[in-house]
Amino acid sequence: MGRTRNGSYAELVTVPASNVTAVDSSLGWAELAAVPEVYATAWSGLFGNLGLRPGERVLVRGATSSLGQAAVNLAVDHGASVLATTRNPAHALLLEELGAEEVLIDDGHLAAQVSGGGHAVDAVFDLVGNSVLRDSLATVRPRGRVCQLGFLGGLEPVRDFNPITDLPSGVQLSFFGSAFVLGGPDFPLADVPLDAIYAKVESGVLSARPVRTFRFEEIVEAHRVMEAGGALGKMTVVVG
Repeated sequence: MGRTRNGSYAELVTVPASNVTAVDSSLGWAELAAVPEVYATAWSGLFGNLGLRPGERVLVRGATSSLGQAAVNLAVDHGASVLATTRNPAHALLLEELGAEEVLIDDGHLAAQVSGGGHAVDAVFDLVGNSVLRDSLATVRPRGRVCQLGFLGGLEPVRDFNPITDLPSGVQLSFFGSAFVLGGPDFPLADVPLDAIYAKVESGVLSARPVRTFRFEEIVEAHRVMEAGGALGKMTVVVG
């Protein structure tokens, strides 16, 4: 919605059948709506691209975004250790409450922080994107994995990227663009355990409820909050 077809704010819409799935949950609509996009994307990146295993350490770069928080939630629940990043020290407590082992303040040079802290990072879930790609690749151990899923740092291409010099030997780099493939034949929604995720949201194991819910007539204010970066989580809008 809002990507390949319009209608995000319409009362009645049509969607591809492959993007519709039944779920069994007692959550209300506002709570239900806060989960699928971020958790399906986070699950696909962590377990589809990165193949994250219990006991491994994953660095979630851009962790205070709604997708970043979902990744921290799922990785901790999976038994992984999580290093989470934020540019704002005031947001560290939020990430610690989600279960992050340690919070790093992202100054664009995390590789030095990770090395200096004695952390062996197995995987990087990178939401900052091109502006820090070289640095993210330098944070993982030999034969580690990096998955880029977002562009919080902007869409400017990586200037003069050269795999020979910029991609450490043995390190795997991948990309997951949920908006383009999720629900398609190669990445079906059936692969994502949404019922299990909703059950953990209901029980409080996963902190996925919306941080703020707006009435439809407050949609302009919702956009103001989102564009100001003040949400710190998923927001939902209800009609009626």
